[in-house]
Amino acid sequence: MDKTMVWCGINLQWAYTDLLGYIRFKVACPHLAKDILHDALIRYTISGSANKDAEPHAYMRSIAKNLIVDSYHHAQRFVSLEAEIGLNREWLDTPTLSVEQLSDIKQRLEMIQQILEQLPPRCRQVFWMYRVEGHTQTEIAAALGISKNMVERHVMRAILDLSSARELIEATV
Repeated sequence: MDKTMVWCGINLQWAYTDLLGYIRFKVACPHLAKDILHDALIRYTISGSANKDAEPHAYMRSIAKNLIVDSYHHAQRFVSLEAEIGLNREWLDTPTLSVEQLSDIKQRLEMIQQILEQLPPRCRQVFWMYRVEGHTQTEIAAALGISKNMVERHVMRAILDLSSARELIEATV
């Protein structure tokens, strides 16, 4: 008796052993690997591609590879709080923060917020799209109808203003 479970042309044993193992190796996080596998299964199901029926496992592996790349790009958009505002490492290892530490963090965040609010609206918008939303400078230029050179200038101005504030913060600590 064959115990192979096939769903929509995909051998589930293969998906949950071989493919999941491959994904887990690439992303190094078992939870993210399962999320990617499940997203791949959903995308495979709703896909109307002819390749899907001819080579289901190859098509499924291609979907998984694309999702791995997407997860990597998504992860690159974020910078750790420690790296961004220069928190002391021991604060992050401490299970609870003192009132003084929380107050210091709040003051630093308020300073960053004030600096961003003082930027010209277009400069602030460009910086937000670039650093927070993760758009490329070319995408931002096209979306806002400005040159890529102008996008670079806006980003550079915001970074210089934030760097100046960081120096002030470090000087007062």
